[in-house]
Amino acid sequence: MNYEPIFLEPVFKDYIWGGQKLKNIFKKHVKNEECTAESWEISTNKNGESIIKNGEYEGKTLTELYDDKDLRLDIFGAKCMSLEEFPLLIKFIDANNSLSIQVHPDDEYARKNENSNGKTEMWYILDCEPGAQIICGVKPGVSKEMLATCMNTSKITECLNYVDVKKGDAIYIPSGTIHALLGKTLVAEVQQNSNITYRVYDWERVGTDGKPRELHVKKALDVINIDRTLQIKNINNNIKKDNIVKSEYFITNKINVNGEYTEDGLGESFIAFNVVEGSGSLKIDNNIYELKKGDSFIIPAVTKSYKIQGNLELLQSYI
Repeated sequence: MNYEPIFLEPVFKDYIWGGQKLKNIFKKHVKNEECTAESWEISTNKNGESIIKNGEYEGKTLTELYDDKDLRLDIFGAKCMSLEEFPLLIKFIDANNSLSIQVHPDDEYARKNENSNGKTEMWYILDCEPGAQIICGVKPGVSKEMLATCMNTSKITECLNYVDVKKGDAIYIPSGTIHALLGKTLVAEVQQNSNITYRVYDWERVGTDGKPRELHVKKALDVINIDRTLQIKNINNNIKKDNIVKSEYFITNKINVNGEYTEDGLGESFIAFNVVEGSGSLKIDNNIYELKKGDSFIIPAVTKSYKIQGNLELLQSYI
């Protein structure tokens, strides 16, 4: 049986550090026009589930489709058959202001303490202002004991590794890595399907309720791995396909189309796509689907081949 590609409506998150880029750059129909922080593009997470917007399954959540065991093999692939949950969560993030300094647990800790997957993730810098930075890891010589004495104070910022970033950089962030986006940055994030974040420091600001946002110092100290080293790559837009990350949780590539790009389906896994620049079309069999910047869709596992035409850039992720 042939299946259509699955195009998805995102879920928006209005965190206090967000801005207007998701509306202005991606033309998203956000609910909060003044401050939208995240667009959960491909998600079955209980905190925000994508809605299918085309074809036979229009109106259903991606979770409902994944939970249908009669469809899972064909649409999501053999590698998903033993996985209780859809394995990925893919977002666009408008870090207009700095996010909290934070860390995510690994699978073992998260399953024991949170009844959740852990969270390994990757950032792809879609756009940023000159001088933009991120935090990723700790400075050489900083011990866990030193971090412990600085937790929940501004002194923690003196222990961390600051990295200059530019458009086209990709940063791999395994669980246990202390990190933060530091504002004026538009990012695509590919991650495990998890929403577990332990805040270490939040710049002494308050939430919309006027109270300091919750910190998670003890759990953060449990999971921080000070030996994590920075893994950053600048993607080559002069080649058709450039690998960004190859991990046990996901593989993400950058696809650059200038004319035509044809590829076979994977069989064992779905393929998730996010259009990050340009416009064009997707052709499967004799059916053509228009593509524009900001679109996100899934190619079913049983798809034999597909063709992308136009001038556009995409992120391609699968397991």
